Amino acid sequence: MSKPVLPQDIMLLICQELGVRREFGTLFNCSRVNRRTASIAVEQLYGYVRDLHRAFPPAHSSHRILEVMDPFIFYPHQSMCLWRAIIMSSLGATRFPYCAYMRALSLGSLVECLDDIRSDSAARQRFFEGPMQEFLVLLRGNESVKTTRKRLPPFDNPAITSKCAESIIQYAKRLADGDSTAMALTHLEASVFPRDVLPTWLSRLGSLTSLQIQDGSVLGVEAAGAITAHCPKFSELTCFHCSSATAAEDVAAFFLALRPNTLQRFEILSRNNLSAATLAALRTHAKSLRVLDLRSLPASTTKCIHILSECTALERLVIEKDSTDGTELDIMAVTEVVQVAEWLRNCKALRELGLHHVRDTLPILHNVLPAPDIRLETLHIQDWHFASEAVTKATWKALGHQKRLKLLAIASQDQSTNDLVLSQNPELTDSICHLYTLTSLNLMQTCVSSDEISRIATALPGIEELSFGGELIDDSILEPLSKLSKLATLTVTAVTAFTFDSLWRFAQRLHDVGNRGIKVELLNQWHEAKLVTDEELRLNTYFVDYLKGQIAISYPNDPDELHEADFSDSD
Repeated sequence: MSKPVLPQDIMLLICQELGVRREFGTLFNCSRVNRRTASIAVEQLYGYVRDLHRAFPPAHSSHRILEVMDPFIFYPHQSMCLWRAIIMSSLGATRFPYCAYMRALSLGSLVECLDDIRSDSAARQRFFEGPMQEFLVLLRGNESVKTTRKRLPPFDNPAITSKCAESIIQYAKRLADGDSTAMALTHLEASVFPRDVLPTWLSRLGSLTSLQIQDGSVLGVEAAGAITAHCPKFSELTCFHCSSATAAEDVAAFFLALRPNTLQRFEILSRNNLSAATLAALRTHAKSLRVLDLRSLPASTTKCIHILSECTALERLVIEKDSTDGTELDIMAVTEVVQVAEWLRNCKALRELGLHHVRDTLPILHNVLPAPDIRLETLHIQDWHFASEAVTKATWKALGHQKRLKLLAIASQDQSTNDLVLSQNPELTDSICHLYTLTSLNLMQTCVSSDEISRIATALPGIEELSFGGELIDDSILEPLSKLSKLATLTVTAVTAFTFDSLWRFAQRLHDVGNRGIKVELLNQWHEAKLVTDEELRLNTYFVDYLKGQIAISYPNDPDELHEADFSDSD
């Protein structure tokens, strides 16, 4: 009597769920059952290839995945193994078409792989052996250099990456066209994109929804035209920087050439030359934009953010002025502050707000936080210009209206703890203590006293992440902190003078309330309150064995350690 066979569609659902849960080990075992099951499990494995190579640390033989699927591919380097299989599959030289399963093509990971093997002669040879030889490109002038143990010709990473991407994208497109299979690839990421090649790649990726690039200067009308013509679901763009002389105009042209109101997410993460004209062009997607993360904006552009006031569908907004821009071009007129505040009040779906190095942060928030339609879940503010006493008090008091806040981070100017002293701002402490839904509170760059921390810990029993700075903190805070059963991370940059006895009772009380997995970092313990070696060992052991967590104590101003460092340097 034949054994019952699990229906293929049920097996597909199981493997899809395993992929969503990142259960790569289980998927690997499924791939070993038989060819029928392997074809489903392998598709899920490579669909999450960005996470797959991180899921197995070096001690785990993750390369066995490829050893089983393609016995002739067997290497000790996890990333190399994965990338070789993916690229080889684009040549039709593997058992399964791995590259056709990929949901995300992260070429930055390929560059990291090339960097990992560049000094390993054996790994280089194995990676580029056989059909892979056609992808080996050396830096110009090194083509004839003989490889020796001491002399390994350097790779031309951009050229290699470009050739590999071309092969993968072309094959996936050809496969999709051949049997009308929907292309899986929706995300494309690379550190270097050839500007003349990018539109061609985009034209082949009909399923593309997300593009992540290092230099936004490669964007322009041509790239946008390819997206408009061939990528109907495209909606997300992330640029690490846009710093060319024509970046503002190029990115503006890109926004204008896209179909209006199709971009849902735009992020610029580092230095850029974006201008008011770029913001005006971005406004053509005002109805569709949900996430807007503008980092390191020039001061003059920060002053003009009110141009985006039509973008009222936002759910996440981060505005950051370039902290190295010392000009005062970001000073807003009163009317501009009012415009920005009115814009934010009209963003009724806004859940995450970050204002970094925006000097008018307090006057803006003064008019936004009390609005009944604004229900923030995340608020992060850093480095603002001092406002009047009346505005400051009113802003901190208004913070208490945000009853749905889960994450709050308040950082003083220039990462100093001297500019915002909590004891001098009782309205802020009062408001924090009334934010009962808070799970994460970051006051690491704020001067907090023992009394305030004790009060906050007592008022917020559900807190999970807590960090704070300040001057001398004593043992009194440990008892209220020990009652926090959900506390998972405690980071203290304030000067502490905790005794062993108090820390020991703190650990035992955490155990009594059922706290497990807590991570405690005391980064500035006073050297005169230094624990002896046996005491630290006893504490560490208790945290690991009973709390399933860890504790780390640092003594940055310990004269003994400073002396030892000086002695070591002299050797």
